[in-house]
Amino acid sequence: MLEFRRSLPAFKEKDAFLKVISDNQVIVVSGETGCGKTTQLPQYILESETEAGRGAGCNIICTQPRRISAMSVSERVAAERGEKLGESVGYKVRLEGMKGRDTPLLFCTTGVLLRRLLVDRTLNGVTHVVVDEIHERGMNEDFFLIVLKELLPRRPDLRLILMSATLNAELFSSYFDGAPTMHIPGFTYPVRAHFLEDILEMTGYWLNRYNQIDDYGQEKTWKMQKQALAFWKRKSQIVSAVEDVLEVADFHRYSLRTRESLSCWFPDSLGFNLIEHVLSHIVKNERPGAVLVFMTGWDDINSLKDKLQTHPLLGDPSRVLLLACHGSMASTEQRLIFENLEGAVRKIVLATNISETSITINDVVFLVDCGKAKETSYDALNNTPCLLPSWISKAAARQRRGRAGRVQPGECYHLYPRCVYDAFVDYQLPELLRTPLQSLCLQIKSLQIGS
Repeated sequence: MLEFRRSLPAFKEKDAFLKVISDNQVIVVSGETGCGKTTQLPQYILESETEAGRGAGCNIICTQPRRISAMSVSERVAAERGEKLGESVGYKVRLEGMKGRDTPLLFCTTGVLLRRLLVDRTLNGVTHVVVDEIHERGMNEDFFLIVLKELLPRRPDLRLILMSATLNAELFSSYFDGAPTMHIPGFTYPVRAHFLEDILEMTGYWLNRYNQIDDYGQEKTWKMQKQALAFWKRKSQIVSAVEDVLEVADFHRYSLRTRESLSCWFPDSLGFNLIEHVLSHIVKNERPGAVLVFMTGWDDINSLKDKLQTHPLLGDPSRVLLLACHGSMASTEQRLIFENLEGAVRKIVLATNISETSITINDVVFLVDCGKAKETSYDALNNTPCLLPSWISKAAARQRRGRAGRVQPGECYHLYPRCVYDAFVDYQLPELLRTPLQSLCLQIKSLQIGS
């Protein structure tokens, strides 16, 4: 474990990091996913405080946007320290937790820490707050930073460490009056990107009106009917965003068959059949290595998993281990995702965008990206928030691609054309700008932090 910890890029920055923290109240750390910032930096703070004889008074809280990441990171850190969970490392998520009376390092969700602020206005006794994954711009995270900015002048001894995977660190630095920034370079192998036109050309797959409707099984026939209807009408938010781009795209370098397929491409569906075809291609023809498939939600993951299990090759347990990765899974299943498989069995993980930054699966070499993620948006007609699939940002697509280059050069299969990728926005819109704010206003009232 110590050997592994020393091999992480974060280890080289340890002394510089601790020096910046001792000299400044706020620091912004950016680093490639997998460089060790989430697991190592809180440990470095704990170790240096203990060596300086301040271990007993040290209390570090590290927030994560999701339950599964708070739990899996705390388990990982406890294992690295050779301890049981709940001794010096613990976690606390809603309705569940594992911590001792004097646990100095606690991983929790942002919501849990906001609840604590209700009863403890100045975070009494907390010495360091580490806010992870700030680049996701979730409503809780952004609001929490506003509250922390108010709190810092009243708690000059409190240290705030903000951590982000993608580089928009300057934005947060300027919000905290020019706080120093620090970048930890990650190490990833090059990843080759194949877009939809390359995939069709390479595998000879043919898209038509009938093989793009996703099969959700018997009990969800309404979903398939809705898709079929949308296919004939071809007008939805996702489709209209793409149509204009496709009209001007130039595919003359590709074969006639590929061009005909692309003219039938239906952006609204995830393309279960296409994913199945790409996975068979990888299992049959490619070198060993785990495969990570990005899906939009639990429904899609489950239906695709059922479909793949009936496939003669992908459903064969002696050749393929199919796993799902989602925030609401049982912990026992989660552990299987991180285990490296020996022999001829290939691991295929179907995951939501939780695997984009929160969770690192080390042995992934191949990546299949549907290009969509569910995000909360506001339905002005019904005056309600709704969770709908929408296209990801360029930053998210790059982040996904990087997951395939952890252990060796990787391959990434994007299930959308290159021209569509070029039309993506650079960064996702912050959640505060696309959701109703009633619940947040009520939270501000209950926190009594002013108007």
